[in-house]
Amino acid sequence: MLFHVGRTFVIAACMSAAAVELAMAADIPYARNPAPVDLPPSWAGFYLGGQVGYGSDTVRWRNLGVSTFFSPLNSLTRDRGSGVIGGGQLGYNFQYNRFVFGIEGSASAADFDRSFTSPYFPATDVWSSKLTWLGTVTGRVGYGFDTWLPYIKGGFAAGTVETSLRDNALGVISQSSTVHSGWTVGGGVEFKLTRQFSLGLEFMHTDLGRSTDINGPTAIGATETYGVGLRSNSIMARFNYLFGQ
Repeated sequence: MLFHVGRTFVIAACMSAAAVELAMAADIPYARNPAPVDLPPSWAGFYLGGQVGYGSDTVRWRNLGVSTFFSPLNSLTRDRGSGVIGGGQLGYNFQYNRFVFGIEGSASAADFDRSFTSPYFPATDVWSSKLTWLGTVTGRVGYGFDTWLPYIKGGFAAGTVETSLRDNALGVISQSSTVHSGWTVGGGVEFKLTRQFSLGLEFMHTDLGRSTDINGPTAIGATETYGVGLRSNSIMARFNYLFGQ
């Protein structure tokens, strides 16, 4: 009799211990997978590409010399031109969350040229000017929306401006080729086709300031000197290869 009571007590104790362990296990939370982190698409790293488009410019000529062969002293003459512009760019982007900061250098050949008949006497004179190339070093700030990157940019600009003055009646030609420097500002948007290729569209306004262009001796032996300033606007399609994506 005592043996049966003891065995019953041991069985009851074991069942109680198992019940306690099951209850404790029920209180332990199940391990869950952590929520995925929403990382913004990366634009960071080097990129290299090309650009091509169309632009227009305005050239201002001011007679600074002692000669009045082609125009009156201190006269201001303006003309406008347009043409194709295209070249390449190399840059590097830094990224903080969705903000993208970068620096970019570009070099483009331009064909902004024009010729017009002189507004001064004699009307046989022909004035010509041409922007042949344009280089920029700019900073960029953008904000990434998934595969879209709108941005603004601005910085240093330089370019070569060729000018010429021709008197067809006497066969006198005065000409100059001078490097001008100034600033540029604009903005655009890029779209990622793949992780490593993007297409974009960009608008830029450039002011190359005024440089003193010496157009050489005239038929009367005096030097015709002009302060030449140039401002241009361009819109270009761009493509880039993104390294390290």
